[in-house]
Amino acid sequence: MMQFSHRLLNSILNISLSAVFLFAASFFVSCSKKDKSDIVAKVDGAVLTHSQILQQMKAMKMRPDQEHDFVEHWVNNQLLYEEAKRQGLDKSKDLAEELEKVKKEFVIQKLLEKIFSEKIKVSDEEISSYYENNTDLFQVAEDEVRALHILTKTRAEANIAHQEILAGKPFKTVAKERSAGYFKERGGDMGFFTRKDVIPEVARYAFRLRPGTVSPVFKSPQGYHIIKIIKKRTKGSIKELNDVKDEIAQRLRVTKERSVYYDLLFQLQHSEKVDIITPVSKTGNADSAAAN
Repeated sequence: MMQFSHRLLNSILNISLSAVFLFAASFFVSCSKKDKSDIVAKVDGAVLTHSQILQQMKAMKMRPDQEHDFVEHWVNNQLLYEEAKRQGLDKSKDLAEELEKVKKEFVIQKLLEKIFSEKIKVSDEEISSYYENNTDLFQVAEDEVRALHILTKTRAEANIAHQEILAGKPFKTVAKERSAGYFKERGGDMGFFTRKDVIPEVARYAFRLRPGTVSPVFKSPQGYHIIKIIKKRTKGSIKELNDVKDEIAQRLRVTKERSVYYDLLFQLQHSEKVDIITPVSKTGNADSAAAN
């Protein structure tokens, strides 16, 4: 039976970003005649609309603040594509082969997604069992804190945000409305971090305050900060099940995907005629001739 490596599995499960952008570009061109509204960019006859941007960014799991980068990438790609056509490279004999490879990977990806969604389920019981049997995997290596974070450019903006929080407005709502930080769209949720993961100014308050406490406004080279402590973990303790539930589910899902993948290959290999012909090397022919 044919042997398949994990490298092959990974290559099939992960289409390259460049391939995704190739499909995105072709999607935009094909749709340009159907949707004339909400146009964000034009390059010759190709158009890019905001709705298409949102759809493709969601598919590629890009953050909202990356929209400008997406548009710039699309425009640059389209310009290069038009120049390549001007030079006749779209008529290259290698093009059809390369497109067929991308198409094949894309179709295989869709097949695996379909099969995985149909066959793979991870239950709460499986997650709990894994947690109970592998608690050593969830031991805290260093003191950790989970906090919500707001970053503003001016102290005045930070003071307004701080006053709203003290008046009872949810921290996450204020973060989404007023923060300029990386975690804005997540309501300021930084997740768990150690002292070395954050700048000293944030670490100073994060590891000093009690859970549930909101810090005063404080300054760093990045701007003005406010944090709220959600939870703390001490070195050597075991992470709670709720904190690692998604991580465990992903581990179990990957294991099941690998099993389903190889089971599928085994079935296909025995349902279809597979012939692997290994050419005899010139050295082999020479040795054989000499032996005769």
